[in-house]
Amino acid sequence: MKHCRFILLLSISFLFFLPFISQAKGHSIENDILYYTNQFRKAHGLSPLKRVSFVDNIALDHSIDMARGRVGFGHRGFDTRTLLLKRKYGRYIATGENVAYGDITGKEVVDIWINSPPHRKNLLGNFSLVGIGVARNDQGILFFTQLFVRPPVN
Repeated sequence: MKHCRFILLLSISFLFFLPFISQAKGHSIENDILYYTNQFRKAHGLSPLKRVSFVDNIALDHSIDMARGRVGFGHRGFDTRTLLLKRKYGRYIATGENVAYGDITGKEVVDIWINSPPHRKNLLGNFSLVGIGVARNDQGILFFTQLFVRPPVN
């Protein structure tokens, strides 16, 4: 009986501290999306994408706008996001964007994109940088933006 109480207490303690352990290791849904995206790219002989905070912030702004209903779900404003990226990286860049929403994990959203031809094309595109933004609306639904960039080669 004492042994069972100890295991129960240990299990409850583990569940309580799990979120803190995950955060301490840098675990996030954005990191999961990067991981599964790069695993998919690697399986197709492509270089991994590098996550960049400047691009993350642009992606996050779009996810927040969708989550708050300031823009509808979709790619509205993509030209503006591309313009911001051109100001940072120069006129001759390539960009792409994937969006999704739902009560889903990072792996699930990447799987959805893999199985959608236009999104899959972006995942396998000739890009080197990525930004990932995730925002939650009042109902708890997540809105995802994955923004791809290929800056000019110097």
